[in-house]
Amino acid sequence: MDFGELAEHLIELGWKAEPHGGDTLRAEHDSEEGAIAVYIRLDDNWLIASVVPFLATRGNNTFELSRWLLRQNRDMRQTKFAYDEDGDVVLTVEVPTESLDFPEIESALGELLAQTIAHRSTLRAAAEAARDT
Repeated sequence: MDFGELAEHLIELGWKAEPHGGDTLRAEHDSEEGAIAVYIRLDDNWLIASVVPFLATRGNNTFELSRWLLRQNRDMRQTKFAYDEDGDVVLTVEVPTESLDFPEIESALGELLAQTIAHRSTLRAAAEAARDT
């Protein structure tokens, strides 16, 4: 799969995608909670799609947040939470590109959207509550 094929698949899935650097696309998908921006990178071995930042914390991450993220990682299929180099929370899905096809892309991005919608408001509310204390 190349970048052109990936862009065609995204259009077919209803995503608006634009180039964002040499090997990355910035794609948006509308949801009931507003647009979800996903950065999608394609390299020789992996298709990596991430919601960056999922929650901006600037590295101010509590032990409780880390425990919650690990519990979610255990229970989620395909997607995983992580911290980026700025300490912010990201949600990522990684799919091997060997024999990658449209249904796999649809499944991976669908799961990323579902988990974003399921967890974004929970994390934002918890972050606001922590700031208020």
